[in-house]
Amino acid sequence: MFIKQQGQGKPLILLHGWGFNGDIWNDIAPELANNWRVYQVDLPGHGRSSINEYSLPTLTEQLINDLPSDAVWIGWSLGGLLAMNIAIQQQVKGLVLIATSPCFTTAKNWPHAMTAEVLQQFANQLKIDTIGTLRRFLALQVRGCDNARQLLRNLNSFLTNPPSTTALQSGLQLLQTTDLRSQLKQINSPSLLCLGKRDKIVPFEVGENFQWSTLRKTIIKPASHIPFLSHQEIFMDILQDFLRDLN
Repeated sequence: MFIKQQGQGKPLILLHGWGFNGDIWNDIAPELANNWRVYQVDLPGHGRSSINEYSLPTLTEQLINDLPSDAVWIGWSLGGLLAMNIAIQQQVKGLVLIATSPCFTTAKNWPHAMTAEVLQQFANQLKIDTIGTLRRFLALQVRGCDNARQLLRNLNSFLTNPPSTTALQSGLQLLQTTDLRSQLKQINSPSLLCLGKRDKIVPFEVGENFQWSTLRKTIIKPASHIPFLSHQEIFMDILQDFLRDLN
């Protein structure tokens, strides 16, 4: 895996979402690097990382082996799912979850998610038109934001170096099939969940049934699926307040 590093201090690891790479954090990583050793990960098949077996156990094991122990893990969307699983497997210094869920598809007693049919449509379209499918997914992520047009222009730059089709298909399968709800009680690290009230992918209502003893939750009302970019100042105030207690 390609891992970009900067800053000095205790380790802080950034995991991106589906369809992106570690550069999605470039706007906030330098500020975090003032107090932390920041690791921006390109997940396998994304950015500058080669593809390998793409299962939740394999990805989790690789991330644990390739990155420092006793770190703060920050995961967005798919990256948040991976960060949760890491915190279930081992004690972490801190856990920050952004616009993510332990179960991305609707299920019994779990209505606040995407339907399996919608995710399957993305999977089917991906086989026919990879870039077109990514464009539609980008548009869905910014829908509802006041600054959606400008944000979408910025996100489109990632399409110049898209992930491998295999990584995209495997990542979607993870989102379709992973359900960590029954294991959340195993997390005992200080945790923060940040949701966007206008999010069309991970509805903010998911926070109502998303709980363990060390978790604090916050909702950024004008944000959709990418609050750390669309409302960076608000997000960073929330994040830095949480991190001050850990450093």
